[in-house]
Amino acid sequence: MTTLELQRTLVKSPPELWSELSDRDRLARMLDEGFGDLRIVRATPERLVHWSASGASGLIELEPAGWGTRVKLTAELAAAVATGPARAALERLLDDAGAAHHRPFSR
Repeated sequence: MTTLELQRTLVKSPPELWSELSDRDRLARMLDEGFGDLRIVRATPERLVHWSASGASGLIELEPAGWGTRVKLTAELAAAVATGPARAALERLLDDAGAAHHRPFSR
């Protein structure tokens, strides 16, 4: 097994990130389906999301940090899962989660 860890502070509140990262379909889409059939195993509201997929499992930790939220991703990869594409998928997840999805004051 290979362990990947990534951490980033995003300028979004824990509730905002929680709504995106605790939804199985959104999480699978953000991981770009790179891990196969993904399911959420256990979740602690606005704090932790444990997920599992074919050949990988992971943990998303949310912690308030100043003007945003510190997001820590940990993934355990089976030997058959390529580390490079898996790391890229986790980076995309952080990029997507941190991106603005609506424009305030727009109609």
